Amino acid sequence: MQAPLGYVFWHWPRGGANRMEYERKLLLFQESLLSHPPRGLVDAMSFREKGLPWSNGRSVRYEDWYLVSDFASLGFLNEGAVALANKRTHDEVAAEALGGSGGLYRQLIGGLRMRQAQHSTWLKKPSRTSYQDFIQGISSSADGQEIDVWQRQLVLGRAPEFCVHSLRPVGFPKSFGPVAVGLELVKETER
Repeated sequence: MQAPLGYVFWHWPRGGANRMEYERKLLLFQESLLSHPPRGLVDAMSFREKGLPWSNGRSVRYEDWYLVSDFASLGFLNEGAVALANKRTHDEVAAEALGGSGGLYRQLIGGLRMRQAQHSTWLKKPSRTSYQDFIQGISSSADGQEIDVWQRQLVLGRAPEFCVHSLRPVGFPKSFGPVAVGLELVKETER
């Protein structure tokens, strides 16, 4: 089976929006999407995150991951997100969002169940390091911890080329330009 692609969508609620209500609407959209999945949709989830340099100083931002099986599935996801079965829930959460940006990543290493991730570290490959050595350096830095490694496929925003999900923080070399972010899965029980 081909490694999945992850469409990542960072977004934040407009000022004055109730965080719990925003998250409730976000989960309702994702539940609807998973109940009426476009072809190739594997999973949809959201994380609360803080402090990314490209977050424009927002205190709470969300990082959604929409996992699809291949590039063709991105078109089906795009259409399916606003198709009749999902339109109401999509529009309700979209009306509360102030802005967003996106990225497209391919999974290179998949040892961690993404929903368990508690940390993401965004990395850039040093210019004189081969991709093979860089990926080996990521694996070595994980020190036996299960991780997911994702590589950007299209430049759609300011996020770095690589993302590593982990249960615990990983000490990457400074030359990798690590930007570590704590993640908290947005779950139904919080509604």
